[in-house]
Amino acid sequence: MISEGLLKNLAVQGLCDDSRRVKNGDLFFSMPTADFEIFAKAALAAGAVAIVGETPAPEGMASKWIQVADVKAARLETAKIFYKDPFGKLTVHAVTGTNGKTTSAFLMNEMLTAAGHKTALLGTIKNKIGEESTPATLTTPGLLDLFAFGARALELGCTDLVMETSSHSLHQGRVAGIRFRSGLFSNLTQDHLDYHKTMDAYFEAKKLLFTRYLADDGVAVINIDDSYGEKLFDSLNGRKVAVSRLGKEKADIRPQGTVVNTEDGLKFTLPMVAVDAFETPLCGDFNVDNVLLVLGWAHSIGVPETAIRKALATVRVPGRFEKVWNKNGKHVIVDYAHTPDALERVLNTARSLCRGTLSVVFGCGGDRDRTKRPIMGDIAERMADKAWLTSDNPRTENPADIIKDVLAGMKTDKFEVEENRAIAIQRACAALKDGDWLVIAGKGHEDYQIIGKTKHHFDDREEAVKAMEKC
Repeated sequence: MISEGLLKNLAVQGLCDDSRRVKNGDLFFSMPTADFEIFAKAALAAGAVAIVGETPAPEGMASKWIQVADVKAARLETAKIFYKDPFGKLTVHAVTGTNGKTTSAFLMNEMLTAAGHKTALLGTIKNKIGEESTPATLTTPGLLDLFAFGARALELGCTDLVMETSSHSLHQGRVAGIRFRSGLFSNLTQDHLDYHKTMDAYFEAKKLLFTRYLADDGVAVINIDDSYGEKLFDSLNGRKVAVSRLGKEKADIRPQGTVVNTEDGLKFTLPMVAVDAFETPLCGDFNVDNVLLVLGWAHSIGVPETAIRKALATVRVPGRFEKVWNKNGKHVIVDYAHTPDALERVLNTARSLCRGTLSVVFGCGGDRDRTKRPIMGDIAERMADKAWLTSDNPRTENPADIIKDVLAGMKTDKFEVEENRAIAIQRACAALKDGDWLVIAGKGHEDYQIIGKTKHHFDDREEAVKAMEKC
């Protein structure tokens, strides 16, 4: 393995495992791929001081080559040395699941902040250290980026890190080196089958948070209303908390009586946490699940009730059932819902609040799980009065082909097709009457549209407001 002395002798300024990002003075970790020599040469040309690889040195690289038995293990141990093991000092909390990760992470962060902790946040929308915030590129960054972020968080005085952990990051070992003090499981529904292939494999990837990466004395907080969540809960030993919106008897956290759900938010009683009812501007059954999950977590780690209530009252999550227009009896919601379950839940919530016609604008991402497309078409047709099919990050696929896949799940003519997302939003907004609701689903907080391999500025919220101001 690589020693601290070797790093000093090489005058290593940084660590990198992507040849496109190498800076002068970096130590480059060459993964055992078919093209490793090409990447190693590119790294040296960009200023890498040395290459760490598993093979003997390629021709001409002997003086710059460090051979190890396992490059991933060497990368982890080197990151611990170079970044002074930040995850041995930070208290790290993780949330995983198909849907609800972002809202849960935001709420967890707000509760810790209200309790007086200085926090860092990693997730789908943004990465944040105290008041220092940058847009996120991945739900969970790569291992070296994680260590750099952890070191920066410690440098700025953080004590806690809240992070969303994707199935990809767990399966690929990006979170190796972290022992989470708590892990939350929200749900598991169809998504990412282009990567995992089967739901069972997807579940096994999520399960790693609790079986491989959770600290021995860490706590697992799990939504047992979800069938995979209940299976996970039953399989675990150690500290664990079961949460149920449906009031399952074995749940440690479950609401008492009726949960009041209006467009102004939620109100419910949770006697195992506090005597008085809790209130939050978050609304919808899916947010009941998110809030209960986080309340179960907060109660298990001892967050004060005052901090819990303050966070519930003030939390705002961009692009998650975000009300971008509610004037003149017309309501427009923007939501990140891009999976079948998320779309169904968002439309179900909107339907429960809608007095008039419910419409939805949505599409499906290109170069991603194709099997969910007809399912989402069926959901939109069943749950909305009118659907507008459009583009949603088509990437390298033809938008018309993606829409054709969606239409395979639709049997009526309750839809219109408009590939141009801006025009689809304009037409859907123009059709609204008093009492009507429109859900624009799929992109949420995103402020771009990926066409081909290029990102173009596009924000559903901006487009909706512009369209509604002309109505």
